[in-house]
Amino acid sequence: MDYVFGTEGEIEVLKTKGGTHSDLTGYQQIVQEFPGEKITDNFRVVKKTGSDEDGEGNCYDWYEIDRHYRTIDKSGAVAERVGAIEAAIERGLNL
Repeated sequence: MDYVFGTEGEIEVLKTKGGTHSDLTGYQQIVQEFPGEKITDNFRVVKKTGSDEDGEGNCYDWYEIDRHYRTIDKSGAVAERVGAIEAAIERGLNL
C-alpha cells in the first residue's frame, strides 16, 4: 500500500493506493522502511472522503486526517557506518 500525505487548504489529507481499498479509522501508525531510514507516521482519521479505481486495478482512497506527526529514523545507516569504521580501525591495529 502506498501512502501520500498532504494538505488541502488548512486540512491535512491522506491518499492511499493499493490492490484493494483501505478502510482506515481512528488512530493509525504507518511504518515504511526505505534504504537507510525508517519513517513512522502517526495520525487520526477524521473521515474517509472518497474512493475510486482505475483501469489497471489500482484502488484509491482519500481521508481527512489530523494530529499527524512523523518521525524519521536514520540510525540504522549511522550504525552501519560506525561499524565499518570500527572494523577498519581494528584491522589497522592488527597489522
